[in-house]
Amino acid sequence: MCRLLGLIANKPVDLEFSLERFKELAREHPDGWGMGWYEEGKARVFKQAISALDQGSKLPQLSKSVISRIFLCHVRRASCGKAKEENSHPFKFDNWIFAHNGTVNREQLRGRYVEGIAGETDSEVYFRWLLQCIEEEGEVEEGIRVAVEEAQRSAKGALNFLLSDGEHLYAFRYGESLHKLRREPGEPGEFSYTSSETGALLESKLLRGEKAFLVCSEKLTERWEEVEEGSLLKVGGDLGVREVRVL
Repeated sequence: MCRLLGLIANKPVDLEFSLERFKELAREHPDGWGMGWYEEGKARVFKQAISALDQGSKLPQLSKSVISRIFLCHVRRASCGKAKEENSHPFKFDNWIFAHNGTVNREQLRGRYVEGIAGETDSEVYFRWLLQCIEEEGEVEEGIRVAVEEAQRSAKGALNFLLSDGEHLYAFRYGESLHKLRREPGEPGEFSYTSSETGALLESKLLRGEKAFLVCSEKLTERWEEVEEGSLLKVGGDLGVREVRVL
């Protein structure tokens, strides 16, 4: 089981994981980690096939330097595919970024979605399957609905995912926990949440007037609310949230 964290803010922010509090989470999920974000509207992904706590981890540098309106973060415990960079999350295709928590069977891909698959994971195929359905349906939400309905028929595990096109953050829950939190202006400029399950500390230094919407595999404080099973969240740049049941 992997762990997901997504954030979308109304202005560029930094996102920092404290390594001291991150130890337990990284120890339980040692098979790779990664972060996806956007710079000047372009998707960027950095990932490694090592624990976030290993000496060669670039997490300390990234946590200090990356600024973005959208983040997708992932730590991996392998269920399909070896621990290597190509199998670490998030994945990037065109300007889409994707991270997954669970196990699904490989779906039938066509055209350009078959080409360039670098890793061995079902998650990368699931990502391509979602994008193929979105293109065929001509609309993101309907494409996701079609994709997850088909994936659910053969799924061996959870279908939870985070997905972004650089303008929106999409989050889907099916088979594993997923929680949400809205941070409004006027709240303290720096906030932190500690997980009672893993000891993971999330820190984000937000400036005055900034607001954010976060989605995480874990309920990190009592303020976090559970996303309903089978529901898809769509969060725009204005942080307006649309939540629909698709399974």
